[in-house]
Amino acid sequence: MKLNVEVEKISSVVRKLTVRVPASEVKATLERSFITVQKTAALKGFRPGQAPISMVKQFYGEDVRHRVFHSLIDDSFEQVIRQEALKTVGYPKIDTSAHQTGAGAHDHGIKDEQDLVYTATVEIFPEVQAKGYTGLRLSRETVAVTDEMIEVVVKNFQDSQAQLVPVGGGVALADGSLSSRPSQKGDFVDTTFSGGLVSDTGVQPREDMKGSRVIEIGSNSMIAGFEDQLIGMRAGETKTFRIRFPENYGEGTEIAEAKAIANREAEFTVTVQEVKEKKLPTLDDEFAKQMGYESVADLRVKAKDFLVRERAKESEAKLQGALVAQLIEKNPFEVPAALVESQTKLLAQEWGEELKRQGYPEKMIQDSIRGDLNTLKTRAESQVRASLLLENISEQEKIAVSDQVIDAEMDVMSQSSRIDREKLEEFYAKNPGRKGDLEFRLRQELAIKFLLDKAEITSVEASEK
Repeated sequence: MKLNVEVEKISSVVRKLTVRVPASEVKATLERSFITVQKTAALKGFRPGQAPISMVKQFYGEDVRHRVFHSLIDDSFEQVIRQEALKTVGYPKIDTSAHQTGAGAHDHGIKDEQDLVYTATVEIFPEVQAKGYTGLRLSRETVAVTDEMIEVVVKNFQDSQAQLVPVGGGVALADGSLSSRPSQKGDFVDTTFSGGLVSDTGVQPREDMKGSRVIEIGSNSMIAGFEDQLIGMRAGETKTFRIRFPENYGEGTEIAEAKAIANREAEFTVTVQEVKEKKLPTLDDEFAKQMGYESVADLRVKAKDFLVRERAKESEAKLQGALVAQLIEKNPFEVPAALVESQTKLLAQEWGEELKRQGYPEKMIQDSIRGDLNTLKTRAESQVRASLLLENISEQEKIAVSDQVIDAEMDVMSQSSRIDREKLEEFYAKNPGRKGDLEFRLRQELAIKFLLDKAEITSVEASEK
């Protein structure tokens, strides 16, 4: 297809293409399309394929012109991209005199005696040329595990097997049942509650201040002061109290409902259904065996091994994070918005799935994602920058993913996922795109290893947690 093309550089990553498809090409494409439709057209009074072309144009003209309009733009745009050797990102914004992308209904304005002229505004991959990436000065935290850290892990094992047991010591209620002793810090109280905001006209009930929940007194999982009001309550008792939301309530989020109640006084009515206390299992060899260890001593050894591995991972993650941060700082460049948007959506999806696994309701998940959107976008942009820089470094240093590297990774993936090696190989053989993703990830990891090998790394003592 013969085209006339003008390329305007809007920015380092945006190009505006003005494309002119000559009238002769428009006319020829329309005629071919009408002839194709004529072959199968079923019009009243004519056998299929026998209707005159004039009637085909009369009855099918609008539909054919619609399809030709879009096919000419699609085909010519692809040709221009190849012709100009542009590495595009995302979808172009197409504008004609009668049609703007996303503008809704429009007249396609295609006529066989006129040129088809349109503009395509499109983002392209930036031209990245990483510099100053060797000899980076970095600090690696030394891995230290104390006895106190080990005991925290052992205590967590105990907590995981603890039971919540209803407390006694109560008084007889009117129905003959017993209440409980007064609740105290560390107890778990099963509550139902309702609340509202205090105004000049009284208390305005709110659905988001109503519900049921097991609350650990002293865990600070509720707003400040709420849990203190539960101290001393027995099972079966109801209490009404007023409390003020913190001044900074809702900060760090974009949830309007949360910010609107900051520093507002609220009234809650809480009924304690049951008071429970945590009973830990005895820490002895029998308990350790139930958890899959030979003895308490073996449990502590394994706990130390676990901590060493985890702290080593944390140390390595911080080291790599510092490396990437320096790399980005030394190599500023403009990033296509489409890449950042795509990565932001991926991070939001991953965050939503994590919250869902933790049991959060859908509305709370969506509110959290909206509130964290700016943070996610910032992370996404850094990840995109790092990825583009590492790819360029791989090109400059001729870093390639060998078959041996892929084989080793397949072994690791097979063991960690407990999927047969053959099934993994079959999956990647059938999904070349996924295999490309795997090679991309491994190439980025090799690039980071290369940079760490070339960096000046000093050891520093890690702070205890």
